[in-house]
Amino acid sequence: MLTKYLFNTMRNEHYFCKHCGVRPFGIGSTPDGQRIYGVNLGCLEDATPEELAAAPIVYIDGKHDRHTAPAITSYL
Repeated sequence: MLTKYLFNTMRNEHYFCKHCGVRPFGIGSTPDGQRIYGVNLGCLEDATPEELAAAPIVYIDGKHDRHTAPAITSYL
């Protein structure tokens, strides 16, 4: 029961379940036009802890237009 939600610039696609409200993923683009995907890891059923630990992480601070790791990452 996924539905797409667009706001502000209407360019980034935010998908959520109409039934429960969970946002499993989104599709957007970087400032240079590359397509990016954001995935809610809680929605992955078969991923092992090792696979999740090995997944690349890109830190994006859209408010300040920075792509660097935050000082504290212990909660990730």
